[in-house]
Amino acid sequence: MKKFILAILFIVSGCLSSTAAQTVEKKPSPQWWLSSSFADTVEQYLFHAEAQYSYTKMSGTIAGEMHSGKVSTAVRKSIFTLHADYFIDKTDLSLKSLGMNYLASSQAFTSYLDVDTTPLLYGEGGFIWEKDNTLYLKNRYTFYIGAGLNGIIYKQHYLKILFAAGTINQQYTVPVGNFDVVKGAHSAFYIKQQYKYVINPILSFMEEAYYLNDIDYTNRYRLGVILNARVIVAEPVGLMLGYNYRFDKESELLGAIPRNTTQSIGINISF
Repeated sequence: MKKFILAILFIVSGCLSSTAAQTVEKKPSPQWWLSSSFADTVEQYLFHAEAQYSYTKMSGTIAGEMHSGKVSTAVRKSIFTLHADYFIDKTDLSLKSLGMNYLASSQAFTSYLDVDTTPLLYGEGGFIWEKDNTLYLKNRYTFYIGAGLNGIIYKQHYLKILFAAGTINQQYTVPVGNFDVVKGAHSAFYIKQQYKYVINPILSFMEEAYYLNDIDYTNRYRLGVILNARVIVAEPVGLMLGYNYRFDKESELLGAIPRNTTQSIGINISF
């Protein structure tokens, strides 16, 4: 009986040693920052950084230029992945027929922590800061926490969906005492969805969408959609074609244009 038990222990220890060896030797999967941490069993820090820039020059009746930039980072350790993104857009246009200039700028910073509990389920807590003079936003702070699904569909498709709730507090660049807008902190429901299709090592497609609705005032909401196609020119540099759509119902109550669309072409660097 003792020999039998020792034989079983020997086999089990051999299997565990083999599994541990495979775990150490396994390399991070491509696009690991998009997939669940369970797709990578390497117990080490993984880092990813990505930068994107686009420039548009116009001349004629409408003359001017537009700059758009984005920097993204991700750090993974075990089941934890910390993301940080910074966005900036600046527009300087001259409307010659009206003899006026149009200046616009917007900035946003997001930071969120993903905790993968299973290969499919994850929890997320995050923070968003926004500033946009075209929407009369001096500062908008959003804190949220939620749970979602994160998985690889087939081998080249990544899908991530988050359902969350949080609080929002926004400050305006104009006095809002006489306007019917939300003043002070309020709660909201948040949905975020990401999809990426890695067609081949050279070409990939990314789609992001979000919807945020005030819980107490259901007619106050905002949403956005981002579409990007990336073509690798020379690793790690790629050509990026993008489309961005935003709608902010709250700003419409202040007389601002609630819709904002941007088409861009630029470069993308991914490490």
